[in-house]
Amino acid sequence: MKNILYQQKAVSELVEKTIGLLSLSGNRHTLIFKAPTGSGKTVMASEMLMRLNDELAERPDAPFTEVAYIWIAPNKLHEQSYFKMKNHFTETKILRPVIYDELDHSIEGYIRPGEILFVNWESINKDNAVMVRETELSASLYDITRRTQEDNGIPVIVIIDEEHMFGSRNAKKSEKVLGNICPKVEIRISATPLPESTAKAEEQVTVPRERVIAEQMIKESVILNPALEFNPMLGTLNQQLISLALKKREELAEAYRKEGVDINPLLLIQLPNDGETMTGDDNSVKEEVLTYLDSIKGINVANGKLAIWLSNEKTDNLQTIANPDDIAEVLLFKQAIALGWDCPRAAVLLIFRKIESFTFSAQTVGRILRMPEQRFYQNDMLNRGYVYTNLSKDIIEIVKDDMDYLSSLHAVRRMNLNNVSLVSEYNERTSADRNRLGSDFKKVLIDTFERNWLVKDFMPSLFTAAELDGITEEVSDEDRVSQTYKNRKAVEDKINFNVRSIGIEIVEDLSITGEVGQTMIRNKAKYVRTMQELDAAYMAFCAKELGNGYEKVSIKTLAVALLEVMEDLFELFESDAIKVILYRANRPKFADIIEKPIGGINLN
Repeated sequence: MKNILYQQKAVSELVEKTIGLLSLSGNRHTLIFKAPTGSGKTVMASEMLMRLNDELAERPDAPFTEVAYIWIAPNKLHEQSYFKMKNHFTETKILRPVIYDELDHSIEGYIRPGEILFVNWESINKDNAVMVRETELSASLYDITRRTQEDNGIPVIVIIDEEHMFGSRNAKKSEKVLGNICPKVEIRISATPLPESTAKAEEQVTVPRERVIAEQMIKESVILNPALEFNPMLGTLNQQLISLALKKREELAEAYRKEGVDINPLLLIQLPNDGETMTGDDNSVKEEVLTYLDSIKGINVANGKLAIWLSNEKTDNLQTIANPDDIAEVLLFKQAIALGWDCPRAAVLLIFRKIESFTFSAQTVGRILRMPEQRFYQNDMLNRGYVYTNLSKDIIEIVKDDMDYLSSLHAVRRMNLNNVSLVSEYNERTSADRNRLGSDFKKVLIDTFERNWLVKDFMPSLFTAAELDGITEEVSDEDRVSQTYKNRKAVEDKINFNVRSIGIEIVEDLSITGEVGQTMIRNKAKYVRTMQELDAAYMAFCAKELGNGYEKVSIKTLAVALLEVMEDLFELFESDAIKVILYRANRPKFADIIEKPIGGINLN
C-alpha cells in the first residue's frame, strides 16, 4: 500500500477497533467502514486484514491469536476482490483468499485460520441455494462456519462489501444469512452505509472526502450540465446532450495532450435505468445514440471507438477499455458498471432519465471521480468530472444503489438434460376477451367528458392565436371581457392553463460532490421540444394512463381519441398546445376522466 496518510490512519483504526470488538463477549459486533468511491476501500481492507492477522499473533492483549474471514459482495464483485487480494497476498502468503469450491467439504471441513472465503451474495440469499442448503456431508456454508467457530474455536469475521446493497427488500434476507453465520464481528464497508447499520454499529471508521481530495486521489467536484447551449438546428434534446458531452470529452482530450499526458478520456452514456432488462424506450434511445455517434461523429464498434456493456450485448474491447490510452472514446451501458468498475480515465457521464426522475446513483456518478494518475493537473478542467442529463427539476438527489436494481446470476443449462416435448394447443379468443380499447371507446370517452365537465353541444374558444403558438401574453382589460377569457374562466377548475409552450428547463452548471443527499437547483437552461419529442412524450403519457392492463395497440387508440375529443368539445386543433395540456399540465384531472371508460384502472 502506498504511503497515503488517510489510508494509513484508517487501517490503524480498523485494526484497533476490530481487536476491541473481538474482545467483547457474544457475537455479531458491528464495525462500519465508510470511505468515498475512489479512496481505495479494497486496498485499505486488504492491508487491514494483513495487519490484523499479524497483531493477533503478536499482541499479548489480543483476545485470539488467529481468526478466519468471509468476504460477502454483490453481483460478482466478490470475484474482483478475490483476484485483487490473491495478487496482493501472492508474495507474503500471510492470508489465503479462497472460494467455496476450494474449501474442505468433508464432515470435518472448516475455514482455516487466515483464510478469506469470498462469497457472492446471490449464491447464498435463498434457502435452496447450493452453498447454504443442507447436505449429507453437512457441507453447507452454515455448517462450515459453525464447525469453524464452535468445534475449532476460530472466530469468524465477516466483511460485507458495498453494504448499502443489503438494505431495502434484501434487509430481511441479509439479516437471516448473517444470523445463520453468526460471526464474531461484522465489518460493513461502503461509501454510503445504511442508516440502520450505522445506528446499531458499536464502532465506525470514516474517511472524509476532503482528505481523499487533498491526496489527489479523486476529483475536486462534479459539474452537472456545464454551459448548456441548445440549438434547434442540432436535433432532439438527446442528440444535443450527446453533442455537448462529446465536445467536453474532446476538450479534456486536448487538455491532456497539452499537459503531455497520454490519457484518452472516456465518455460513459447510461440508458434510462429502471432495471437491467431493455425496454422499448431503452432500445429507442439506444438506436438514437448509436445512429448519432456513427453518422455525425464517426464513432462505432467497428472502428473501436465505441464499447457496449449491456446484459445481452458486450463488445470485445471491454477487455482493454480501462487502459489509459485505449482508443475507445464512448462506453454505452445501462447499469452493469454502476458498482465496482474501475476505469480512472472515465471523465464524462451522460445519463438519460425519464423526465419525471430527479435522482442519480452515487455509485454511477462515482465512476468518473477517480484521478487517472492520482494527482491533480495544472489545467483545473482535468480535476473535475462532468455529468450531462435531461433532468428538469428544482431539486436533484444523489441516492444509493440497491440490489433491487441489479441483475441476479444468469442461469446455465446443466449437462445431460433431456428435452421435453410439449403438445401445442390453440385457443381462439373472441375480441371480448382481449384487453383492447375498441372502436366505441371514443364515444364512451366523450360521454364521460360531457357528464363530468358539463360540456355539450358547444365549442368555446379557450386560446388566442398567440397562445396556440406558445407565446405568453399579459391579460389586458380588453381581454377580460372577451369570449375566450370568459370561456376559460368557466372551465379553469377542469383545465390547467399554466403550461403554454413546449419548452422545458434543464438543470445547468450545478456543482455536486457525488455524495448522497439533495441539492437545490439555481440555474436552468431553456430547451424547446421538437415535434418528434413532443409526440413521443404524449404517447408515453397515454401508455402510462393505460398501464399494463391493456394491449399496446390501445395506446394509439387512446392518443387519437383524446385529441379528437378535445377538438370536438373545444375550439382546439391538433397543435402543440393541446398535447402540452394533455400530458404535462392536466394529468391528475384527465386521469379521473380517462379512468372511467377504460375499466376503473387506478391511473395514479
